[in-house]
Amino acid sequence: MIVERAPAADLLARADDWLEQTRADGELRAGWSRPTDAVLVLGSAQRLNAPGASLRRSTGGGAVSCDDHYLMLDVVLPRGHRLVIDDVGQSYRWLARGLQTALAARGAKLRAVTPREAAALPVAERAAARLACFAGTGSYELVTDDGRKLLGLAQRRRGGAALLQAAAYIAPPRLDVAAWLGLPRDQEERLRERLVRIVTLDEIAPGFAEQPPEPAELLP
Repeated sequence: MIVERAPAADLLARADDWLEQTRADGELRAGWSRPTDAVLVLGSAQRLNAPGASLRRSTGGGAVSCDDHYLMLDVVLPRGHRLVIDDVGQSYRWLARGLQTALAARGAKLRAVTPREAAALPVAERAAARLACFAGTGSYELVTDDGRKLLGLAQRRRGGAALLQAAAYIAPPRLDVAAWLGLPRDQEERLRERLVRIVTLDEIAPGFAEQPPEPAELLP
């Protein structure tokens, strides 16, 4: 499977272009990628005065270090596709299960966070996830048995088509996301304590990033 390598800005633009193309022609598009640079990427709804350079993606969620250690998957489904359902949270289920199965084949022992579990998380954890994606968990994101997060999920709907994104770190992030957000010092430290608890692909599924599954293999 080819993993496209390009600057983060180009890869974010590719995902948005695919969404517009799929709206126009009804074709499913999907692919893996890894940035060749390192930049802070904010979620679409974040309103932060980050002190350094940053980009903004069109999907929701918290900020990430988008760098050469970050493996990303974009899947764009056309309007009317059987996997585009009204329940946004449940629409991640098939993708999470497909990735969980593929990762299990490489030795990773993971579980998906249930929507009920995500809704019952402490307010502080949900607030942390809104700041930085990997500081908390959402529905169907993949974690280890001890709660360390591997896989983040996000999506965007436009004209009935759906862009679903999944991402995991191959190795620790290049950027200190907590420091890049321009938060008060005490809030920055609390966020950093959460971010150091991620798990990486190199730890639990070595080699996955070099040979990820074909996106078509993930479809139920």
